[in-house]
Amino acid sequence: MPPNLVDELTRDRRWCQGNLMNVRLFMMKGLHIAHRAVFMSGVMAYLSALLWFVFLLLSTVLLALHTLSEPKYFVQPYQLFPLWPEWHPEWAVALFGATALLLFLPKILSVLLIWARSAKRYGGPWHLMSSMLAEFALSVMLAPIRMLFHTQFVLAAFFGWAVQWKSPPREDSETTWTEALRRHGWHTLLGVAWAGGVYWLNPSFLVWLLPVVGALILSVPLSVYTSRVSLGRKLRAARLLVIPEEVEPPVEIQAMTQMLKGAAAPPGFIEAVVDPVINALVCAAGVARFNPTGPLRDQRPQLLRAALRDGPKKLSATRKIRLLGDPVALSELHMMVWTSPDTHESWREAVATASQVIEFPRRKSAPAELTSAA
Repeated sequence: MPPNLVDELTRDRRWCQGNLMNVRLFMMKGLHIAHRAVFMSGVMAYLSALLWFVFLLLSTVLLALHTLSEPKYFVQPYQLFPLWPEWHPEWAVALFGATALLLFLPKILSVLLIWARSAKRYGGPWHLMSSMLAEFALSVMLAPIRMLFHTQFVLAAFFGWAVQWKSPPREDSETTWTEALRRHGWHTLLGVAWAGGVYWLNPSFLVWLLPVVGALILSVPLSVYTSRVSLGRKLRAARLLVIPEEVEPPVEIQAMTQMLKGAAAPPGFIEAVVDPVINALVCAAGVARFNPTGPLRDQRPQLLRAALRDGPKKLSATRKIRLLGDPVALSELHMMVWTSPDTHESWREAVATASQVIEFPRRKSAPAELTSAA
């Protein structure tokens, strides 16, 4: 799972385009109905956001028409009876009830099932119930934000806008306020304008729209605080939103954690370049029969010169990953760091440190027979 909302939505854009492409297989001959349902479910996971957004816009337009225009009770000449405006509250109640049933019933049944078995591994029965309510509240607040993003993704796919297929980060990557404002600022403006317009038209209608526009107005702090690692750890310490593997870690995880407590810091990029043993291990762990493409092969000399001249601190994470993924380049950089006179000072310091630790084998003396023959 990506560590924050921004990275998750970045991944969703790729998934959206892939699912929309798969809809072409829906009418393929010989396909099982279950597979057709899977394809359609994947499409509707993103297309439903566009339909929901259009539904909300049309509801707002309809509210404006009813508020700003006078109702016409007689629409035909010589009409005897007026046409009174009709309101069907049972339709609204039925729609609201069906939606609530689809959202709540699976969660309630799953909690009851866990209670019947044992809720201890989920933090306890009341912690589990609190986690379910917290998850529901968070999902309600994030749903309008995802709606706007998914609507944008669907339209981008229909218009053929390019998308980068890049894997999102998996580490503890927190969203900054600047990044959140850049990605969600227009959501906040849209929410404020939407809420203000609806309140001006009919204040009572704003109550129904508040879960949507309220979440949009709070999208920036929601994106920031849901990415906070400290908040997640506090919730885990309070046994909220936990899974069994967190409450009772498996034996393998416990053994690894115990081993890491007494172990030294793992080697990093500098050690992979300088240390002969670690460099050999990393090169051996590379792709078998490594054969880079033309551009990567042509850029290798330039990358090696930059790494040797500028040192490891000025190398970007992308260039470090390229070096670690290229056994040939990593082996050449190792040799250049130890032998080249143009080596950066930081590399020389690392080499000096490694030289004090490494025990180089002494050269054996020549056999007596060769000495006497000479």
